[in-house]
Amino acid sequence: MLTKSTGSKVLYLHCFSGVSGDMLLGALLDLELVPLKDLERELTKTGLKGYTLECEKTSKKGIAGTRFLVMENKEETPPLRNLSSLLEIVGSSSLEEDIKTNASQIFKKLAEAEARVHGVKVEEVHFHEIGAVDTVVDILGTLIMLKLMEVKTIISSPLHLGTGFIQGEHGTLPLPAPATLELLKGVPVYSRGVEGELATPTGAVLLSSLVSSFGPLPAGKIAASGYGAGTRDLEHPNLLRAVLLEESPADRQRPEQESETPPGEVSREKVLVVEANIDDMSPEVFPWVMDKLLQAGAWDVFFTPIHMKKNRPGIKLSFLCAPHLLDCLTAIVFRETSSLGLRVLKGDKYYLPRRRIEVETPLGKVGIKVGYLEGKINTWAPEYEDCFKIAREGKVPLKDVYREAEKSFKEKYGD
Repeated sequence: MLTKSTGSKVLYLHCFSGVSGDMLLGALLDLELVPLKDLERELTKTGLKGYTLECEKTSKKGIAGTRFLVMENKEETPPLRNLSSLLEIVGSSSLEEDIKTNASQIFKKLAEAEARVHGVKVEEVHFHEIGAVDTVVDILGTLIMLKLMEVKTIISSPLHLGTGFIQGEHGTLPLPAPATLELLKGVPVYSRGVEGELATPTGAVLLSSLVSSFGPLPAGKIAASGYGAGTRDLEHPNLLRAVLLEESPADRQRPEQESETPPGEVSREKVLVVEANIDDMSPEVFPWVMDKLLQAGAWDVFFTPIHMKKNRPGIKLSFLCAPHLLDCLTAIVFRETSSLGLRVLKGDKYYLPRRRIEVETPLGKVGIKVGYLEGKINTWAPEYEDCFKIAREGKVPLKDVYREAEKSFKEKYGD
């Protein structure tokens, strides 16, 4: 099992044999950090029935991996015919809100890609074109596993694509499938002439939606590695490799960062302020973009109502980041929004030294974020996520959790 660490968890995907939804879940389960029963428990919150999950150990060209299977009983499984019925299932589930939001965006993206390549409206896309219950499980299951593993950032290698033809609902399709290519816009890919479908639409939509940057294995301490097995046997190992790294603060340091004050005093480092004015994008997309930027390492993301040319109302997207993350984060903006350009302003960030202190309350443990000035506590506040979790699970008002946390902190450290 992964040991507790103060570092940030980074998942690296080595897609030397493409990617599919079942290979991705197989690789995550092969890390052996989250058991299958935990995934099954979370999926019951969707209310979907008529399927079972299976994991089996297998070997591809001498490398052991996990094959993930969704065994569907079509007689018990309710029909899932279009995007609306799928979004209703996700929306009415008791999954956590961020998973529901991300899943809805991913399903919409998948259906929109299918609609574009087949020349139909989104609601005319039959669900068999974007998969059946296994697609639902692959997408929701991946989001659940990443949440349970507390992965904050996902980086991927360029994606290996197959070639040839495949039989689909619309007849014979060239590989990569048209929907797969549509979903992989902006993603670095290559092909070495392997006959067969290496990248599926489900794998493509997960990769393009969740990965913050593409490139080589980043710096960090390897915590675990796993392999998700594909169905077919190929001349090379038909596997997706997942590497979980713990990135310490030292790993994230770059020459651009500097501190001119002794430890314990106010610190300074370089910061970039990146802005884009947007007036032609659905408001539903902005929360998705914020989440992607924060997961990829942005310090802060915020939206400002503005009036643009011809007095059109718009939104100014702004985020703060370290200089070394600029390329990664701007790629997300260009990939996920309608923006055609960005402004980058250079500046300095001043901040107090801080640490997290846990306090015991009658309702449970709560972390307190503490800032120091001249070696003394200067400012402090309960961690929202801790308070939110206690309030939700204990069915008590959030303000009561804050009040108890503040009381416990004052009793221990004074006013």
